[in-house]
Amino acid sequence: MSKSIKRYKSWTLLALIFLLLMASYFLFNPSYEKSLEAKFHYAMGNYHKAYVLSSEAFAEEPYNRMANSIMVQSKYALRYVNYNLEAEQYLSIIKDYASKDKISIENQMRIKMMCDIMIDKHQKMQATILIDKELVKKSLMYYEQFADLHEQLIKKI
Repeated sequence: MSKSIKRYKSWTLLALIFLLLMASYFLFNPSYEKSLEAKFHYAMGNYHKAYVLSSEAFAEEPYNRMANSIMVQSKYALRYVNYNLEAEQYLSIIKDYASKDKISIENQMRIKMMCDIMIDKHQKMQATILIDKELVKKSLMYYEQFADLHEQLIKKI
């Protein structure tokens, strides 16, 4: 066997051992385990759990880029989730006001204020390509409802 083949085999063995050590570190390090679990929860749409796990992983290992990335994306996704929940609450309040015969001026002003809040919140949110498209689409639908309602109230008042 020539020296170059022996050298090649020894470098290959050394590289394989190095890769196994890296893989074992990645799989058995608690920070990276939490990152992988957070990535799973993010993919399943459980953004709160993903945010909590990735925050813990990042706190344990500040150089864990996967944890940092998942934490940031979960934070943005949670803004959309919270916006949609708040929009549903406000719309149910507005429906209660609308179920009465005539909406008072005070209630019209309350509705206008709710619309202002929701329009402003939506304009401050940042969509990324990793956020669920349905979540973004739902928030845009709510935004448009509040914008239309706001326009109607401005004309009325």
